[in-house]
Amino acid sequence: MISNLKAKVLFQVYSTSSQELVSWGSHEIKEVQAEIIPCTITSMEFFDRLVTPGLVRDMGAIYKCLDEDIEGFLVSDELHRMLLTEESDHWELYSEDERQEFLFLLFKHLVLGGPICQYDDMLERYLEVTKSLYKELVTVQKSSESKNIEIVTKVLKVSAWDSDICWYPGDEHLQTFCYVILNPVNRICTVLSHDFGKGVW
Repeated sequence: MISNLKAKVLFQVYSTSSQELVSWGSHEIKEVQAEIIPCTITSMEFFDRLVTPGLVRDMGAIYKCLDEDIEGFLVSDELHRMLLTEESDHWELYSEDERQEFLFLLFKHLVLGGPICQYDDMLERYLEVTKSLYKELVTVQKSSESKNIEIVTKVLKVSAWDSDICWYPGDEHLQTFCYVILNPVNRICTVLSHDFGKGVW
């Protein structure tokens, strides 16, 4: 897909000279890596467990903590600690498998933000944006067998390499990503990407 000249129009890179997203042009890619991202969560109740003593108060306020640098992020609240370090008292609220779910990854990306992000003090605002984006990207339908609502969307995390350099979406970082979201019902492919520190979503 990425090698296809027509498809390359969808995959853009940030130009430091023109300060905008531009097409790859004819740049040759040596290797494409694709990882299947689980996408099975159908309810925002998945995040209800965040409201727990020491993490998020009943009214939705996020507990603060002493400032510390974790993975290059200035962390000043317990929600960020829970997302970034196993040393958090709340790390085990979500299993390793749950942390790989597309819904969790979207939430994590939105909470961590960019290098000059102004963090929110209330959990609900993060959840609102996560829900809106997830609904926009994911397609559901009722199973003919179980009659339950199931997600039919397939999600891939994609990177393109030129020898040992990640050409797309950019330098390896928690907040540098490219998700290819495939909707088999409407036959639509959506690309969600971000190159951390480059200033463009």
